Amino acid sequence: MRKSWAAVTVGVLIIAVLAVGWGIFKYINEGGKAEGYVVYARFHSALGLTPKSRVLSAGIRIGQIEDKKLDQETGKAKVSIRIDKDIKLFEDAIVWKKSASLLGEYYLDVDPGKPPKRQLVEGDEIMIVREEIGTGEILNEIGTTLPILKEILRDVHELTSGEVKSIATNVNKMIEVNSVTLERLLNRVDNIAASIESITRAESEDIKVSIKNIREITEGIKGLVGTSEGQVNATGQEVRNSLQKMQRSVDALDRTLQNLEKATGKIANGQGTVGKLINDPAIADNVEQITEDAGSFIRGVTRLQTIVGLRSEYYYLANQFKSYFQVYLAPRPDKFYLIEIVDDPRGFRTSKQRIIESSRDGIYSENIVETSERLRISFMFGKRIGFVTGRFGIKESTGGFGLDVHLLDERLTLSADIYDSHSNQYPRLTGRAFLSIYKRNIFLVGGVDDVFNYTKNRGGSGGFFDWFFGAQLVFNDEDLKSLLLFGGSSAASAGSK
Repeated sequence: MRKSWAAVTVGVLIIAVLAVGWGIFKYINEGGKAEGYVVYARFHSALGLTPKSRVLSAGIRIGQIEDKKLDQETGKAKVSIRIDKDIKLFEDAIVWKKSASLLGEYYLDVDPGKPPKRQLVEGDEIMIVREEIGTGEILNEIGTTLPILKEILRDVHELTSGEVKSIATNVNKMIEVNSVTLERLLNRVDNIAASIESITRAESEDIKVSIKNIREITEGIKGLVGTSEGQVNATGQEVRNSLQKMQRSVDALDRTLQNLEKATGKIANGQGTVGKLINDPAIADNVEQITEDAGSFIRGVTRLQTIVGLRSEYYYLANQFKSYFQVYLAPRPDKFYLIEIVDDPRGFRTSKQRIIESSRDGIYSENIVETSERLRISFMFGKRIGFVTGRFGIKESTGGFGLDVHLLDERLTLSADIYDSHSNQYPRLTGRAFLSIYKRNIFLVGGVDDVFNYTKNRGGSGGFFDWFFGAQLVFNDEDLKSLLLFGGSSAASAGSK
């Protein structure tokens, strides 16, 4: 009678758990809402921004992108942002669209602003938006600027090889011609003075003084003209040297622009590796696919959270301790993978069948149950919907599933697990409660184990109904995440050599 009642109880409990889980799932899908409030901002381009992407402030996550769509009135992308409820934004808040990697992934960085500005509420707009200049825009600017620069250099080349050069040549010729003419004029003046001296030798002293003065004046003019001619020649030579250097620089720049024009022409015609890469649609599609795949991988890496848990429980009736080492790998807030190593004082139960041949009883078999002290392993997949989390997979080296209910802002968690249907008459049901006593890092734990089995399990190994209490430490270990991601790949590479 007792066994029948226990079987009915197990069935009713399983049906109740499934019904509650289904009801909660329907409620969450139809009416549940995520925590926080939604504001929006308008961007010229929402490329690289995807739903669930991070929203940071000072490097700390404060929310996520909820949705994006085209604003028909402004022609911009309207991006909805869900901000955690304990974060306050004000009217002078600023949102930046920033690049997270070289592969095209972006995230939003928010400066919340500060009072006395009005605090933003549900449905308000962040008015101040900053966007980075993309590589495509830079290339477009360069493509627009290069033709203009080429025209300027062509004009400089024409100017320095045409009018300026002719002017310098004419100035030099004019100086040479005038210098010869002036020299001839001075010689004639000398001859005239000599003739006047011979004619007026007997004349008055005044004429001699006047002629002497004229000679002195003409000699001064001659020296002055000679000095000016040397200075003008030196200046003309310097001008010619400078113009020649400028001409060589312009010619070199012109050749460079011609080479650049030839290279861009080949690229536009699809010649060479770069031309094929730009013009071949198949290569472009492959590059885009590789970029999207790499972006998905990088986004998964950057969002991955590694949570470590250490727990110890004291079993009152058995007077023994049970210890756990847990690692939660959470690529998203609503999904995780649980890896768990358990030191259970009940041990690990295995069974063997032995064939015995007896002259009296004939051939028969017996089942031998052995209990070892090796550690138990768990590997479960978890999915959270609202305040309920479901788990399924390997629980303590046997198949099983579990259900967690998070209450009081996750300070209280009620958990139930059903597993180990081999060792006992009925499956092992464990229920426990976690109560946070310090910042969701330290918890008090209490509960009951093996609820349906009140007697020793088959084979004499292990436990029966018991109750326990203990404590748990939980922390987010960024160093462990890096070790799992990159240390594992390094070890694999070293092992393959």
